[in-house]
Amino acid sequence: MKKIILGGLVAAAAFAFPGMAGGMGGAAPLNGKPMKGLTDNTVVAVLNGKKITVKDVNNFLQGMTADKRIKLQELPAQHVGQFVKQYVDTLVLYKKAKSVEKTPQFQALMKKMAVDYWLKQQLNNMKISDAEVKKFYEANKDIYFKTTPKIKARHILVKSEKEAEKIINELKGLHGKALEKKFAELAKKYSTGPTKVNGGELGWFDPKQMVQPFAQAVEKMKPGQITLKPVHTRFGYHVILVEAKNEKNYMPLNQVKLQIIEYLKRAKLQKEIQKLKDSAKVEIKVK
Repeated sequence: MKKIILGGLVAAAAFAFPGMAGGMGGAAPLNGKPMKGLTDNTVVAVLNGKKITVKDVNNFLQGMTADKRIKLQELPAQHVGQFVKQYVDTLVLYKKAKSVEKTPQFQALMKKMAVDYWLKQQLNNMKISDAEVKKFYEANKDIYFKTTPKIKARHILVKSEKEAEKIINELKGLHGKALEKKFAELAKKYSTGPTKVNGGELGWFDPKQMVQPFAQAVEKMKPGQITLKPVHTRFGYHVILVEAKNEKNYMPLNQVKLQIIEYLKRAKLQKEIQKLKDSAKVEIKVK
């Protein structure tokens, strides 16, 4: 959770202060140990004789993110000075900038800023249960979280079709471990490919990574089967043994949990926003 919070902090700060994104590496999560000894009353800067405390900077950071959990005491030590400087720079510029506060344009902008802050606050405070996450994951596994089918195989690559046919004849009638053992022996003896030292082992792969004739052949085969005819590619003639298939492979829930939570939060907030819009009596006079 802290990674997402910190990532949001950097994104908000970068938006508020041009140039910060470059120095901080964009919206990447902040990593590192916190600075020791910081309390709310610790003085971190002095501007024209006025002390600036950790609490002052925390209010600033929490204002940008609408998240009261964010504190300077918990941020990586190497970034503390930069956040303090951002706040001090804001105070310096505010002396000039505050002159716009009474203009009608600024007053109108304040409404937009309040809405943005409220939206951030709603997202930060929204709770999504593990049950909701799991329900969404299970209902959408085949839509969002399915990975490309994987195949585990071995192959023997030779130069001629006759040589490949001879190897196939030696393997016919073998099954299971006996087939795997014999295949590995023949691969080490005859294969011209770089995998010969590993008994022709290709490991798990996506068929799309392979040349088309090879991919088409393994996609039709079942685990434990060998090619009954040599497979010809630009590299030569292949004898293939498919060891295993994983046709329904999904990204694990713990890997996508944070993304699901963020999605569900935004979906819930969108419904709340729509309810508010629907409850208002609005008449737009222009097309």
